[in-house]
Amino acid sequence: MTLGLFPLNIVLFPHSQVPLHIYEPRYRALINECITQGSEFGINLVEQGHLHTVGCTARVASVTERFPDGRINVVIEGVNRFRLLNVHEDQHTYVVGETEPITDDEGPTDPLLVASCAEMYNQIIELVYGESGSVFDAETIGDKSPAFLMAPKSGLTSEQKQQLLEMNSENSRLEMLRDHLAEIIPAIQKAETVQRIIRSDGYIINRD
Repeated sequence: MTLGLFPLNIVLFPHSQVPLHIYEPRYRALINECITQGSEFGINLVEQGHLHTVGCTARVASVTERFPDGRINVVIEGVNRFRLLNVHEDQHTYVVGETEPITDDEGPTDPLLVASCAEMYNQIIELVYGESGSVFDAETIGDKSPAFLMAPKSGLTSEQKQQLLEMNSENSRLEMLRDHLAEIIPAIQKAETVQRIIRSDGYIINRD
């Protein structure tokens, strides 16, 4: 499969949405072409000049604003993972890559792992966002990957996100996410307590 590539300093997961401001002429050409043709493009994490070979295809979910000078604000949505085989500049101004799709190894997803991750994830969402946060409901996700759905707001570093994206087992992804969430919850709780102390002029107020 041949894809136009948009290397970025982000890791895009399947089904996650990310707003982008497109200003470089070559990427404006790529995005406009994908909008016109209804086609997908590839996003790979690039760090300090290193382009990671495993990325995620993306589609333009919506165009939120167009500027007179050609810049565009869009929301993109991750679709499927791929592995980059080689890159070249052909007749396009942007880089084109030859890719192959990535699929998970066979095997059922462990519901206990999903439940454990969901419980900790929702705890973090409630601590950070309060009642306005969107909690994770495993009953509504269909055949989507729970790990990929929870990953964007789980406080992972770029390195951890890339590692998660490259895993070919949903249970392995959930195990990594579970261990990470268990590690960061105490830090978030401590930060929330500090904020409460500041808001209450230096005293912890018991609200029970």
